[in-house]
Amino acid sequence: MRGKKPQTLIFLFTAVIVILVARMWYTGLSATPSAAGDASGTVAGTNPPHLILGPAAASSSPGAPTTLASADPAGAAGGSSGSAPASSAPYYGETDTAASAFTRVATTTVPDFEREAILIRDVTNGVDLADVNGDARWPTASLTKLMTATVAMDHLSMDTKITITPQMMAVDPGENHLAVNGTYTVYDLLHVMLMPSSNVAAEALADYYGRAQFLAEMNQRAQEWGMNDTNFYDPSGLSSANESTAHDLAALATHVYQSYPTVLQFTDTPDITITNLADGAKTDVRSINDFAGNAGFIGGKTGYIPEARDNLLSMFRYDGKPVLVIVLGAGDTTERFSDTTKLLNWFTMDYK
Repeated sequence: MRGKKPQTLIFLFTAVIVILVARMWYTGLSATPSAAGDASGTVAGTNPPHLILGPAAASSSPGAPTTLASADPAGAAGGSSGSAPASSAPYYGETDTAASAFTRVATTTVPDFEREAILIRDVTNGVDLADVNGDARWPTASLTKLMTATVAMDHLSMDTKITITPQMMAVDPGENHLAVNGTYTVYDLLHVMLMPSSNVAAEALADYYGRAQFLAEMNQRAQEWGMNDTNFYDPSGLSSANESTAHDLAALATHVYQSYPTVLQFTDTPDITITNLADGAKTDVRSINDFAGNAGFIGGKTGYIPEARDNLLSMFRYDGKPVLVIVLGAGDTTERFSDTTKLLNWFTMDYK
C-alpha cells in the first residue's frame, strides 16, 4: 500500500489543477458579453425600424445604419443615444433604411441648410431616407392644390364647362390666364391650376361643385389618408390656415402617385394652350415649375404665400423607382429648386 501513496497524491494534485482551470475558464466566459447582443437583449449594431438616429447612435458594426450628422455641431455631444440634440437647430437624421427599395452605397451627410422641413422618401416602400422636422406643421400654400385636383377629378368630368364669375376672380384679381365670364373645360382649369398655380382655377373647380362640400371632402380625404396634422381652409392655399407636415404631404403625394397619375402628368407639362369657349380666344400657359418636362421628373407642386415662404414637393424617377423630395420654407423661388437639386444629388450619390 505504501507504494501506491505517491500515485494517489499525483492523482489528487492533477484533479485539483483541472478543477481550478475549469473554474477560471467558466468565470471568464460568464464575464464576457455575448457577441450577438448587449445586456438589454438588443442585437448589437442594429436599431429598431423607423428610428431616427441621433448623433451618438452611430455604430461601427458592419452593415449598421449610418447616422447623419446634426446640423448643430455643438449639440452632438449632448443628449442620449437615439434622440435629437437639445439644440433648437433642425436635426438632420435618417430612418433605418433596411426596408427601402434603395440600397445605401455611401455615407455622406445630407446637405445642411436651414429650412422649416425637409423630407426624402422612398415612395415604393414608404421609407424616409432623410427627415428634418417632418412632423412640424407649416402652411402648405399652393401644395394644397394637389388635394384640390384629386377631389375635382373624382367629381367633375374633364369636358365639364365652367364659367368664371366675378366672385371666383375676386380671390386673385391679378389672374392673367382666365377671363371673367370666360368658359373653360375642367381639363383646361386643372392645367391652369397646377402649372402656373392659378388660385382662380382652384376656386372655380370648388365653387362649381359646391365650395363647402368640396372643402369638407378635402379634409375628410386627408383623414382617410392618415394626414392627421393637416387642415384645408380653402381650395387654393392662399390662407395660412391651410397647414400640413412634410410627413402628411408625403402621404398625399403617394396617394396621388398611386391613384391620380394624371395629376402628376399635368404638373410635368411645360406648356399648353387653353381655349375660352365663350369667345374662342386661346391663351398660352407655361408652368412655373423649373423641373417640368425634365427627364426623370414625375411631377410635383410649387407653393408660396408670405407666411410659408417657398414650398416645393417634387417626385423623381431614379433607377426605375419613385423618390419624393419635399422642401418647406425655402427663402425664395430660386432656393426651393436649388435645395431640391442638392438633396436629389445627395440621394443619387448615396443610394442606388
